[in-house]
Amino acid sequence: MGLLILAAILVAVLGWTLRDALFTGWRRARLRARPFPHAWREHLRRRVPYVRSLPADLQLQLKKHVQVFIAEKPFVGCDGLEITDEMRVTIAAQACLLLLNRRTDYFPNATEILVYPGRFIVDREVPTASGSRGATAACWPASRGPAGR
Repeated sequence: MGLLILAAILVAVLGWTLRDALFTGWRRARLRARPFPHAWREHLRRRVPYVRSLPADLQLQLKKHVQVFIAEKPFVGCDGLEITDEMRVTIAAQACLLLLNRRTDYFPNATEILVYPGRFIVDREVPTASGSRGATAACWPASRGPAGR
């Protein structure tokens, strides 16, 4: 009887430990299965034009990554900047280019994306996004691509 209880506890602990990974995988698969919004396609075409030069399979892969990235990462406008879908899609696409043809956990150490309306100065040492826990910063004028210049 004691062995059965121990086995039940072990199964419960293992299930609790794996639930986050299983749920995350399921949620991401559902996000990737959604159609890519037409407005987002237009943002990619205008702001990240080199995406068109990618092979079709990589374009599709990028779009799926963008959907997950946008769903998982909050974008925060700094200094009064209002975040738009155009900003989210453009910045997410540029970040997700790094994920093509790779197994990924979508930059787990970057918990939010700070978007500044112009150049900004960091008054402390900031580790890279891959080595930090917290926010990743982007400058919108530098991120918006050739259509914004």
